[in-house]
Amino acid sequence: MQQLALEQRRLLGPRAPWHVGDVAWGLRQHEGREEEWKIRVWVEDGRVAAWSWLQQDGRDRLEHDVHPEYLHLLDEILAEPAARVAFAYEDDAERREALARHGFEQPAEPMHYLVRDLPELPELPELPPLPDGFRYRTVGVEDATERVSIHRAVWTRPGAPSRFTESSYAQVRAEWPYRESLDCVVEAPDGRFAAYALLWPDDEHGVGELEPVGVREEFRRRGLGAAVCTYALRRWHEEGGRQAIVYCVTDGACALYESLGFCIHATLRGYSR
Repeated sequence: MQQLALEQRRLLGPRAPWHVGDVAWGLRQHEGREEEWKIRVWVEDGRVAAWSWLQQDGRDRLEHDVHPEYLHLLDEILAEPAARVAFAYEDDAERREALARHGFEQPAEPMHYLVRDLPELPELPELPPLPDGFRYRTVGVEDATERVSIHRAVWTRPGAPSRFTESSYAQVRAEWPYRESLDCVVEAPDGRFAAYALLWPDDEHGVGELEPVGVREEFRRRGLGAAVCTYALRRWHEEGGRQAIVYCVTDGACALYESLGFCIHATLRGYSR
């Protein structure tokens, strides 16, 4: 799956539907849910031509990726009878037509794809000053408990607690291309993490992905989300990165990333049947 993500990045640039970090994060953050998944891989002429990932977790989403030379596989992928939702860019007429042939026609809320280039250091945004007692840093294995705590605090919803654990975080850390030097936080004076941003590197193409990003509720509206993202981008630039991508759904998240120089270039929607 990551092999195809790299090939798509080479061919499609920012339009590549997946980043190698997407695959790593998606597969490793959900420890214990593997029995809910059905993953298929198509290999043609000795290389990965396509894959699909059915997440049978109540939403029954069918994620997929297909090399441009093998789009004829779309119908076989979308024929998955258990899938209720599948995805396409709004402006991808060929894929949307394939979705419609299989009954995927009801659009859901959009997710926007954003990109920004990282210029030379003099032109990069300066690190914003932090409130007294706060500091920028990266995390190590000794920080696992607090790193998991902030993720769970940010991503738990009413009736839907986060299933992220120290064990699943250990799996994330062990997965290529995770890099400890790009696992960034803003630490509060009491030692808790107030904000965090994990940047996944793609060294082959110089493209980093921010996923996930979060700020504890009590520390919001202080600019810490923008601050921790700026810190992650600068660290990525120091390690050779020259472009970054991120995704957003809500207006607030999109506005945050646009304030950091990201621009929306594509919009993805789920289509249900």
